[in-house]
Formats: sequence, structure tokens, C-alpha cells
Amino acid sequence: MTPLVLFAIILLGLALLLILGVLFFGTLKYIKKRYYPNWKFPDYVSVGYAEYLYRKFIKRDLSK
Repeated sequence: MTPLVLFAIILLGLALLLILGVLFFGTLKYIKKRYYPNWKFPDYVSVGYAEYLYRKFIKRDLSK
């Protein structure tokens, strides 16, 4: 294989991976918009908020 053919194969593989990623995440966005339009979810939970929830709910239930 010449280096040009190898480069073309790698470039084609990356392009296919990118197309599949766009299709996958587009489908996820369509499902969210169609079936769960008002669903609010956090992207992350801060450590302080997680500790607050632990003290408020879990620790209180464990002590019983």
C-alpha cells in the first residue's frame, strides 16, 4: 500500500465515524425532544450539593 492509499483509508474511517456520531446524537436529541420535552437533568452534580443531599436524605434514613 502506498502512503496515499493508507491516508485515504484513515480519512474515510474518520469521516464515517463522524457521520455515525452525528446520526447517533441526532437520534438521541430527536427522542428527547419528541418524548421528553420538559425533562430537566443536571449535567453534573457538584460535590457540595451531593453532600447536602446525603445529609438531608440518606444519612437521616440510615440513622433510624
